Amino acid sequence: MFANQVEQMDESMLDQPFTDEKYGTYRRNIEAVIEHSYYHLGQVSLLRKIIMQQ
Repeated sequence: MFANQVEQMDESMLDQPFTDEKYGTYRRNIEAVIEHSYYHLGQVSLLRKIIMQQ
């Protein structure tokens, strides 16, 4: 769903301020969501390995 929404965005919007200039641009926030998702995926993977070792 997230990827579909990003795909629908007009490309010119990506460099616009995200809700407030202090939060950076839409592009930066989209990248942050992706990076944060990878972080959580890594944490889930580590927890799974720990659980499977027991």
